Amino acid sequence: MSPPPRKRNLSRKRVVDAALELIDREGIDALSMRRLGRELGVEGMALYTHVRHKSDLLDAVAERILEELDTDFDRTAPWQDRVRRGTVAWAELQARHPRSFPLVYRPEHASHAVTRLTEELMDALRTGGFDERGAALAYQTIVVLVDGALLGRGPTTDSDLQKAWRRAAQTVDAQQYPRFAEVAPQAATLTWREIIESGVDVLLRGLRATPRRPGSRG
Repeated sequence: MSPPPRKRNLSRKRVVDAALELIDREGIDALSMRRLGRELGVEGMALYTHVRHKSDLLDAVAERILEELDTDFDRTAPWQDRVRRGTVAWAELQARHPRSFPLVYRPEHASHAVTRLTEELMDALRTGGFDERGAALAYQTIVVLVDGALLGRGPTTDSDLQKAWRRAAQTVDAQQYPRFAEVAPQAATLTWREIIESGVDVLLRGLRATPRRPGSRG
């Protein structure tokens, strides 16, 4: 068995990566400086050479997650595809880090990656014909509803979702609830990505169809 890593081998990056691994495995509440120190083979106090305090560490973990945000956007694609692509890129962060994903909302200042994603979505909406106010409304609607869905999802996987629907399909009283029994087997084939993409498409169609109110600006 190899000896535990020594203090001199620590770096901020290593501390942050280890914290992310621990949170991904056991959740945010499992993280403490003492526990993380044990994971790294050092006393918890040794970590303060690399992070100022636990809050600083959590912010650093958030930034580490956001480094994975795919911002390789194609501005030549149809605007609807661009909105869907950007939204899915955000949802994929949650899929990769379901327990640590809530941390991405911690940093006081948006990361460069988040700013790029925001610019991409807003440009896609403006290209799609939304005026300034309409683009703001569409963007905020997407963010509020998608973020709510992702945070509500938590660590649930596609498999968990599908198993729950299969179980419901097998146990529901088909005579009393015929539509439930009819639709549930199809619900058991869906993935989170399909649901997110469908939701965004419905939102965009609804926002485009909403008549402008008298006195609206933009």
